Amino acid sequence: MKFLVAIDGSQAGEHALDKALALAAPLKAEIVLLTVVEPLSSYVPEVMLPTGDWVGWRGLPDVELERKILSAGQALLQKAQDTCQSAQLESRTRLETGQPRDVICYVAKEESPDLLVLGSRGLGSIERLMLGSVSDYVVHHCVSPVLIVR
Repeated sequence: MKFLVAIDGSQAGEHALDKALALAAPLKAEIVLLTVVEPLSSYVPEVMLPTGDWVGWRGLPDVELERKILSAGQALLQKAQDTCQSAQLESRTRLETGQPRDVICYVAKEESPDLLVLGSRGLGSIERLMLGSVSDYVVHHCVSPVLIVR
């Protein structure tokens, strides 16, 4: 058996890992740990200059900041992998870049896990309508069975 666990450093992500370990331990399932780092352009909107030209992050790369963000993602995965090792479960990690909801579904299609486990931020219906929800998107678009942990 194989479980794919999407973690993001949040408390909900920690709960998802804990639940996955509890389910995987008796089955001796392999755990694939996934962290998705959003590209810097996701954080800085494009703006229009008085000339009518659009300028965005793509024109202003900050290699050092990108390196720090990727390093933080790798550290998060290493901590989760250490937790799996303590539980005597085989695990491997994947650090991906992109929009989390799309990347999680893509990796699930690629890995074909028996179960995808991810946390929920617990947005209410209004917030979900306005902001969207990664977990809601994944439930509706993922090819694998999905367990959302609160």
